Amino acid sequence: MMTQIQTDPQNDSQKPDKAVKEQEPAQAEQPTKPAIKLSETLAGWRLYVTNAPATRLTLPQAVMYYRDEWLLERGFHRFKRGSLPALPIYFQNEDRITELMFVLNIALRVFTLMEFVVRQARKHSQQSLAGLYDGNPKRKTNRPSAERMLQAFCHLNLYFLPDSTIFITPLSELQKQILAKMKMPESLYQLDSLLCKT
Repeated sequence: MMTQIQTDPQNDSQKPDKAVKEQEPAQAEQPTKPAIKLSETLAGWRLYVTNAPATRLTLPQAVMYYRDEWLLERGFHRFKRGSLPALPIYFQNEDRITELMFVLNIALRVFTLMEFVVRQARKHSQQSLAGLYDGNPKRKTNRPSAERMLQAFCHLNLYFLPDSTIFITPLSELQKQILAKMKMPESLYQLDSLLCKT
């Protein structure tokens, strides 16, 4: 309901004098049934375009690769502000810049391979990793990052004793789980019986 008010210009009280008329607002035009049906048909559709032939890349594969595109972007984020920062670059020689990016690319491949191997192993064992988060040792994750897995080995210390022997801190259960999921033997860190050759 809409009410129109008429006021008197000579009335200083700014109060309305009387209501002139009341009317119903105009009804908004209702969408037609064909338009509704067309909207329902197109709702939720996405357009995927690729130059790969159908014999090489099927539609389900194209959708899957598109949804996993964030994994590639995550790698570039590591170069920008992550654990493998490429910026700022203080080198002036182009060869050194190329070599730096080559080393960072190798490190990125190692990070990616670590995550892939561990997550594939988790799919087969159906066991999540716990203890990767500081302050919350019971928190579990199905998709551990390479950074957190490497951080779990930060407190591993190597000692050179006066009697020329080498001693390394014993592995924790979390470290053993990570090595097992990466299919790496624990003997890599069993150096307590080795003699220093220097």
